[in-house]
Amino acid sequence: MRRLLPLLLSALLIPSLASARLEAGLGLSLGWPAADFKDEVEFAWGGGGRVGWSFGEPSPIKATVFFDVNYLNYGRERRIEPLSYTIPDVVVDVVTDNFLIHFSPGISVGRSHGVVRPYAEVFGGVTYIATKTRIENRRLASEPIAESTNFNDYTYNIGFGGGLKFRLWQGKVSTPAVSLGEALLDLKFSYIKGGEAEYLKRGSIERLNNASIRYDTIRSATDIIQARIGVYFTF
Repeated sequence: MRRLLPLLLSALLIPSLASARLEAGLGLSLGWPAADFKDEVEFAWGGGGRVGWSFGEPSPIKATVFFDVNYLNYGRERRIEPLSYTIPDVVVDVVTDNFLIHFSPGISVGRSHGVVRPYAEVFGGVTYIATKTRIENRRLASEPIAESTNFNDYTYNIGFGGGLKFRLWQGKVSTPAVSLGEALLDLKFSYIKGGEAEYLKRGSIERLNNASIRYDTIRSATDIIQARIGVYFTF
């Protein structure tokens, strides 16, 4: 019996590890705050990326272990200011962004083949929420002249979701560096339950007459409903 268990584990794991496939994707995200978070924030936008390793092929169902990074901006302010009191004839853009970033490992289970592939997933990790202000030249695609983090905090996130992947292309493109197998359109919805955090939102920075500022911080949970559309590749 002691010898049988290692043999069974080897029979199950070695073929799965040998057939593991790398997957990666990028997408655009929209977010609708939920629970207490929706009392403070109306909408969020951004995008993210994912890398994962899938197991189970060639069976009809596969499991994918992944790591997901997702950026959501929930409020931007832009104003025009003179560069300084001594140089009032040069003006710049001052941009303040309120955003959060989810760093979330997880696992998904879904159909491994076909034109349409439904799947479900669970995940959990760390959320970074922050407000940053930067100075830009008054032109498109300008590099920041200077920037500063006004406020930040960390909390946890856990969530679940599901979606559909649609096969856009299937073939075999190989180079010395990479071997591309498929391209898929990914449509996904998820509910992200975020822990309590302290943060700023639009209008939370008060500029005082004595050239100082005051922060009106908020503390609440950071739940959000998210939709993402992206392109996924298997290698």
